[in-house]
Amino acid sequence: MKQKQSASLILALSVSLFVLAPAFGPLAQMSGSAAMAQEAKKEKPKKPKTRRSEVLGKTAFRLIEKAQELMAEDKYDEAFAPLQQIIDGTKFKPYEKAVAMQTIGFVHAGKGNYPATINAFERAIQTGDLPQGIVLSLTYNLAQLNLADQKPKKALVLMQQWFDAQDDEPGADPFALKAQIHIILDELRLAEQAIRKAMSKAEEPKQQWTRILLSVLLQEERYQEARPILEDAVERWPGVKVFWQQLAAIYYDAGDEKLGFVAQRAMHIQGMLTSSEELSSIAQLYLYHDVPIKAAEILQTGLDNGAIKKTEKNYELLAQSYMHAREWGESIVPLSRAAEMSDKGKFYAQLAQSYMQDEEWRKAEKALVQALKKGGLDNEADSWLLLGIARFRLEEFDDAIKAFRKAGDDDDVAKDAFRWIRSIERRLAAKRRDAEQSKAAAGNG
Repeated sequence: MKQKQSASLILALSVSLFVLAPAFGPLAQMSGSAAMAQEAKKEKPKKPKTRRSEVLGKTAFRLIEKAQELMAEDKYDEAFAPLQQIIDGTKFKPYEKAVAMQTIGFVHAGKGNYPATINAFERAIQTGDLPQGIVLSLTYNLAQLNLADQKPKKALVLMQQWFDAQDDEPGADPFALKAQIHIILDELRLAEQAIRKAMSKAEEPKQQWTRILLSVLLQEERYQEARPILEDAVERWPGVKVFWQQLAAIYYDAGDEKLGFVAQRAMHIQGMLTSSEELSSIAQLYLYHDVPIKAAEILQTGLDNGAIKKTEKNYELLAQSYMHAREWGESIVPLSRAAEMSDKGKFYAQLAQSYMQDEEWRKAEKALVQALKKGGLDNEADSWLLLGIARFRLEEFDDAIKAFRKAGDDDDVAKDAFRWIRSIERRLAAKRRDAEQSKAAAGNG
């Protein structure tokens, strides 16, 4: 069961490899493809430097240069005018108009209007008046933009056109972009081929490349292959929560509970566990690994400062942590809170046991009465037996016998219950004999 849960967790986290932005803020609620698009959007097309040449006339050069100056000042709306002047003008050459249309694309990109950027770049290419080098640069830009615009199929076509036009094998980044597109299209093996090619061309892997490769491996449940990559990732980028989550899940899936705990402790030490569920889970792990006082510390702090929800379950966990640490007195408050919240009597029964550890018999007696009154106990006979013991310690013997007789209705407890009854009866008989002897002695005197 644990392995199935771990496998589900790994698959769920494989999506989050792309959900997390490189800044690694809180998990965003968006799909893997949308996150990929966000990544592509960050890579804005680079504006080629305009340089005066025999092809670009003086007037066109001046107008395009003016537009670029306005863009540098973030005056994008004003930058359209000099470029439109070239496009609408009759004295400008086709090449000059194509360059103006290309530059309009960069203006739209600066404004974050990617559909308009795509349209402008496509129109610039369609003129047929741009040099091959510029066309290839724009094709690469269009692949990025279509990926950002959630059109991965079109992006892939453009990337293939770009690759086909290369005389030499390109560097790492184009292969990484191609891998991104393949993974969004759920073409995992092609994505793996492309990203491994990218990694082979770089001295150090980029974090996003590692995420792509891991996404492939985890979706294909190739956990043993993913393990060393994740172990390397947490060393390279120790502050990335998703890598630690993935690694912990893989350790647990492999049955390496101690290593899984180590990974989760690393997240806790680094302050990565902040939600109520995360904090209560790490506390449970400390308790499971026999460090109850640490579990109690996490829970007590979280409940006090509001980081952990004040629920019946969390108060119960805190009480258990204190009891395992043999801090019986500290367990009283959380057990009382859990008892008040619960519709069953089990917490009052546990509360009674804590009182009995400190020999507070009256408080224990009251808690057991409450436990039996609420009901829903796993073993009611045990509570009747404890109630009898509490009353015995309080020397309320008649009520103690009544409680022991109720406990005796259960075959598993009957032997102990009747032993207590016989003990009380012997004590009462001894008291009667003492009383009679005292009376007789007084009469003789």
